[in-house]
Amino acid sequence: MSTLVVRLHQGSAASVGGKSTALDYTLLNANGLATDNGHAQPALLPRAQRVLAVLPAEQLTLLALNLPAMPPQRLQAALAGALEERLLHDPVGVHLAAGPREADGSVRLACACERAPLAAALQALAVAGREPAAVVPEPVLLAPAEAWLSALPSGLRLLWRDADGEAAWLHLPLDAGAGATPADPAHEALPRPELLTARPTRVLVDPDLRDLAARWFGPAADITPVTHADVLARAAQSAWNLRQFELAPQAAMQRGMAGLAKQLRTPAWRRVTMLVGVLLLVQIVGINLVAMKLRSTRNQLQTQVQTVVSEALPGTPAVLDARLQMQRALDNARLRAGKPTSSSLEALMGAASQVLPEKTALVRTLDYAPGRLQLGLPGEQADAAQARCNLLQLPCAATGDTLTVGTSGSGSGNAGGTPGGIASGSIGGAGASS
Repeated sequence: MSTLVVRLHQGSAASVGGKSTALDYTLLNANGLATDNGHAQPALLPRAQRVLAVLPAEQLTLLALNLPAMPPQRLQAALAGALEERLLHDPVGVHLAAGPREADGSVRLACACERAPLAAALQALAVAGREPAAVVPEPVLLAPAEAWLSALPSGLRLLWRDADGEAAWLHLPLDAGAGATPADPAHEALPRPELLTARPTRVLVDPDLRDLAARWFGPAADITPVTHADVLARAAQSAWNLRQFELAPQAAMQRGMAGLAKQLRTPAWRRVTMLVGVLLLVQIVGINLVAMKLRSTRNQLQTQVQTVVSEALPGTPAVLDARLQMQRALDNARLRAGKPTSSSLEALMGAASQVLPEKTALVRTLDYAPGRLQLGLPGEQADAAQARCNLLQLPCAATGDTLTVGTSGSGSGNAGGTPGGIASGSIGGAGASS
């Protein structure tokens, strides 16, 4: 997953992250290696799957504290109470964010910055389509007891962290009258600042400032040349995120819905929305008209069926199930005429003969009840009979080595019954007989 790390601009709320402000950036590939760096306006920044922002050290204060483990709902109030006396600005306009939690859930570091400039920077990047998923304080790119000496267009800057994790910075402007720039060798003659009390165990320096750092911190100091892009790349590995509480990012679905609603409010999309609404209304009206026509056709067919049954069965008080009533009437007529009914043993044996293999069917057991005939068959013959049942659409089913043959109507009984009522037995030879 590619990552774009952007360093927000130092300045007022109007210019931090503004459209006219070029921002330093570093583009990392999926392996975390820098593939591109430079500075560009927000709308011209490279595209990446993830965007991170780095807030300059001059815009924030890193504070050490000790808060026990607590639910997230209470964290904001706990931060405000613990840091109220240490803030230099009005607490109303200050954004407080907790650092990464320790293994026991406690919080040992917090960050304080002005809410308005940071919110303006995030909004500008969001408008440009580069909304950061996280904002990392610049000092936490350094490890505790580590310092960074870098060259800026206006001079030199020293940023360091003490053993507790708190950070401080110091600007060293160059003499404009001397015509020196950070790239000139004139800064090599700069004396060690009197206010410099940092005793870092490791010093990161721009390659051009290595000799100056050795003179300031001594030859025994661990001095490592790095570039600005190398330091910004550390943000991809940081667990810090200043986007908490009021500045927390909205869920992806909420952002998408808000963007869609804003787009639909434009004049062009308003006309499209009205047209889609009219088409949906026509579609709904058409579906209801078709449903009314189908309902009317169903009622007509039901009326015709009831009329046919009433004419065929005079004296029937009500037609509840036309198929069942007609089947029962037909069975009663066959019974009075001395013929087998649809649920008799003869009819069921005839249906079974249509699905059993000729001359090779081995019927082991036979169990008959009015409207149901069960035949015990070998497993392969039962499966073959089931396939033929499905092909001929006969009411039979195979369960294991038992083939059950029923009637096409209701098997609840026979009006007159059949002689014998229930019959069962075993057949030891091949073929089926009754």
